[in-house]
Amino acid sequence: MKNWNYLFFVIILFLIVLNSPKLFAQTDESAALNSASTVQDSIVAKNPKGAMLRSIVVPGWGQFYNRKWFKGVIIAGTEVGLVGNAVILNQWAKESVTDDERLYYIDNRNLSFWILGAVILYSMADAYVDAALFNFDESPELSFNVLSPRERYTGVASKVVRLNLAFRL
Repeated sequence: MKNWNYLFFVIILFLIVLNSPKLFAQTDESAALNSASTVQDSIVAKNPKGAMLRSIVVPGWGQFYNRKWFKGVIIAGTEVGLVGNAVILNQWAKESVTDDERLYYIDNRNLSFWILGAVILYSMADAYVDAALFNFDESPELSFNVLSPRERYTGVASKVVRLNLAFRL
């Protein structure tokens, strides 16, 4: 029981450190003195491969990197829960009396590992896509322009069909 308390403490401590980006950020006092407009104009980009690798190394880290806190907690909890379930089922299989009971626990342990693999693959793909679409413009204004082949290549205006859609919510 003492080992479980130690493991729980280490996991909680790691998540607290992971959620405080100021510990890992390099500070520059001159950057803090810049105006608010300069900060708003800067574009933040996320590295999709880095997010994917983070989600492989630590459960939920790729989602935390992409600032998807709820997803990160759900994925980390799912992965840790599945590993814990597999460990418990393995222990029960060792302690089982009959072969049928042992096979039942082994089958469910293996199922936990298969589901864990699927969750890890989902986590990797989700972190990659969220990082790739991090600065995606979500504004509801749409436009659709159809240009004739002549105008596309020569810049000469001939037949032009334009359809502009604007949605205000």
